Amino acid sequence: MHLPYFKKSLIDRKRFINQEDLVEINAFCNLLPGPTTTQTITTIGLKLGGPKLAILTVLFWALPGAAIMLILALSPTFLSAHQLQYISATVVGFMVYGFLSMSQWMDKTPLNWGILLISGLLGYSIHTPLIFPLGVIFAALISAKFGKHLGPKTKLPSSQIKWRNLTVFFLIFTIVGAGGLLLSKYKTTSKWLQPVVYFENTYRMGALSFGGGNVLAAMTMEQYVHHKKRMTLDELNTGIGAIQATPGPNFNLAVYTNAVAMRNSNYTQSGQIMGGVIGLVAVFLPGILLVLFAYPIWTTLQNYSALQRSIPGIFAVSVGFILAASLILGEQLLIQIQNLSYSKISTHLFVLTATVIMLYTKKISTPLVVLFSILIGWLMP
Repeated sequence: MHLPYFKKSLIDRKRFINQEDLVEINAFCNLLPGPTTTQTITTIGLKLGGPKLAILTVLFWALPGAAIMLILALSPTFLSAHQLQYISATVVGFMVYGFLSMSQWMDKTPLNWGILLISGLLGYSIHTPLIFPLGVIFAALISAKFGKHLGPKTKLPSSQIKWRNLTVFFLIFTIVGAGGLLLSKYKTTSKWLQPVVYFENTYRMGALSFGGGNVLAAMTMEQYVHHKKRMTLDELNTGIGAIQATPGPNFNLAVYTNAVAMRNSNYTQSGQIMGGVIGLVAVFLPGILLVLFAYPIWTTLQNYSALQRSIPGIFAVSVGFILAASLILGEQLLIQIQNLSYSKISTHLFVLTATVIMLYTKKISTPLVVLFSILIGWLMP
């Protein structure tokens, strides 16, 4: 949805860049973890005006949707439970569609299918946040070793890498990771440590989300619902449904989840706003850092054969995590509706099926799909 709009606005109307630039920049961003379209628009800003314009670009790109998600988190009664009774079915439909559509983009080799199925089953059966970084690392190594060659066996000369720039990203990742791990053991005794832990968790998810918003949603469900019990599944489903109906990147989900987590930890409204800001900064910071540091060496990186072979495996494990999230959410939906009346169960299954069909035909926009679910909830007794 975003790339055609970029072409229409930035190429056809303003002529800031040409179509070849957009294709090349998007290919570069597909190699990076994080929100691909956000990184694409950020890289365009970097190309046109340097780091300052790149940062301004991502702020103005993300802020409208972030503001809407923060308002939703601060106003839990904005939509009643009655109106949102079918949002869980809609979210399962979004996740199923995400799996079906992304599996079509995957390089369909036996190795990648194996990575997808194994990661999906492990993600479904093992509930721990470690499954995501470990899965990405192992998939990258296996794919780099056994994946098919996509180009010449080019080695990357170390003299062409600006190691100082790349070191900053990994230094921040290590510091916030180690700090979050240590502080999480004491957050119950000192309330001010909680936002620091949330920052670390969100930064880590943003740094390891290969595959965009669907993968972030799967990580959030594991970290915030199953592992730490910071929010309920219904609260997360509300956020996932709402993010589909708001402008901008799906990574704005982190604004909502951190604000809700702060609310559930008995923070005041100012603390909840701080949680939203933490989510906004922490989830986008890794991707922005990677763009600022890696784009200058993109021409060299695209010829690195080991990197070329690892990317399909990383993408496959991301699709596997979406499969795991679809299975977990589907199982939770079945548990939720098993004691309801036959008409209620039928309506939930109808909403789920209609969501997948409407998304798959691409004739109805995602905000209208969410509004359709809310309308059904409003009409049903």
